[in-house]
Amino acid sequence: MQTEDMEVHHHPQVEKKGFKEYFLEFLMIFLAVTMGFIAENIRESIKDKKQLHEYIESMVNDLQSDTALYHSAVEYNLSKCRIIDTIIQSLSNNDNSSNNVQLYLLVRQLTMGTFVISTTPKTFDQMKSSGGLRLIAKQSTNDSIGSYYQWTQRFEYWSDFQKQRLNEVISINDRVFDSKVLFSILKKMESDSGPFMPENNPKLMSHDPISINAVIMRYQYYYGFLQLMNERSMSASAQAARLIALLKNEYHLK
Repeated sequence: MQTEDMEVHHHPQVEKKGFKEYFLEFLMIFLAVTMGFIAENIRESIKDKKQLHEYIESMVNDLQSDTALYHSAVEYNLSKCRIIDTIIQSLSNNDNSSNNVQLYLLVRQLTMGTFVISTTPKTFDQMKSSGGLRLIAKQSTNDSIGSYYQWTQRFEYWSDFQKQRLNEVISINDRVFDSKVLFSILKKMESDSGPFMPENNPKLMSHDPISINAVIMRYQYYYGFLQLMNERSMSASAQAARLIALLKNEYHLK
C-alpha cells in the first residue's frame, strides 16, 4: 500500500500585540494629529497677526488723512467767517455813497462753494465686512475705533445742513445785490484773467433796513454754523489723534 506524503502548509504565527503596544501606536497617532493641529493654529495666528498689522497701518493712514482734512476744513471755514464778518459790517454801515466794489467781490466769493468733510473709513469698512475686527484682542481698542467712526458718520448730515445754510444765503441775496454785477464777476473768474473789479461803483438794489436786516440774518446764521462745524472738526481731529497714538503704541508702529 502506497502511502502518499501529504504536503502540510505551515502559517507563520502572528504574535498578538499587547496593550502597551496598542497604547503606544494610539499615542503616536494622537501626538501626530495634535502637533499638526498646533502647527496649523500657529500658522493661522502668524497670518492673523500679519493681517491685523496691515489693517492697523492702513487705518492709521486713514486717520492721518482725516486729521489733515479737519485742519483744511477749519482754515477754509475761518476764511469764510472773515468774509461774512466784512460783509455784515459793510451792509450795516452802507449808504448811497459807499464804495461797494469789495462788497460785491466778497459776496460772489462766499457763494462759490462750501467745504464738505468726507472722512476715510476705507479700512474700517473693510475690517467690518471681512470680520477683521475680531482680530483686535482688546475690547477697549475696538470700542475706541467704533466710537470714532460712529462720530464721523454725522459729518454727512452736518455737511448737508451746511449746504442748506449757504443756499439760504444765496436765495436772499437778490433783495440787496444786483444779479448782473454778480454774474459779471463770475464770468470774469471763469476766464482766468485775474480778479474782476466792477466798473464805477455798483449800487445795491435796496437800502431798505428790513431787506438788509433779512440778508444779514441769513449771513449770521451761516457764520454761526461754520463756527459750529469748526468746533466739531477740532473735536474729531483730537479724537483721531488719540486713536492714532493708541494704535501706534499698542501695535508698535513708528
